[in-house]
Amino acid sequence: MARPRQFTDDQVLDAARDLLADPSVTRPTIADIGRQAGIHTGSIYLRFASRDELLARLWLRSIRRFHVGIMEATRGPDPLLTAALHQPRYCRQHPTEARAMKMFHRQDLLQVGPDDLRDQVARVNDEMNAALGDAIHAAFGELGPQGRAWVDAAVKAIPYGLIRDYIARAAPIPDWIDDVVRAATSAVLATPPTRQFLPDIPGVSGRN
Repeated sequence: MARPRQFTDDQVLDAARDLLADPSVTRPTIADIGRQAGIHTGSIYLRFASRDELLARLWLRSIRRFHVGIMEATRGPDPLLTAALHQPRYCRQHPTEARAMKMFHRQDLLQVGPDDLRDQVARVNDEMNAALGDAIHAAFGELGPQGRAWVDAAVKAIPYGLIRDYIARAAPIPDWIDDVVRAATSAVLATPPTRQFLPDIPGVSGRN
């Protein structure tokens, strides 16, 4: 009869995440994770083939948890502004999750990440992007690539640009950041897309 598991995968991932409270730690070692969790490193390797796999799974879990709030925002009032404000609010409340999301760039994991995780990495943003795309379409109608990039800048790039240094330093995100995000994102979203942002369709494109 198989022995019952003494710990869960999430306990190991939680230990790795919690180590990120130290600004000097960017990718915890298995030894440090084992000490943090009170688990022998050999037992960790029975669950995770390598440190890269463990940290990639932590990255995926953190991204998915963050996306829950984005998708909830798209179903409520003022979805695009609420989605933008979700970034500083979530990262303020979950600072180690925020740092876990910065451990890797998605494109890097697609190239050098564990083979059995690459499909998950490739698709991790699909549901969130679909929900955000529906909210964008409801607000502005059909937009071309430049139009989508314009809205993405308002909803994603503005808040991220304001908080990324705090995340990197493991420093608290000030409350006033929310006010700046609200003002800046609202200003961009209140400006109707110009003709150059519309799809390149005869009779619609600004080049006609």
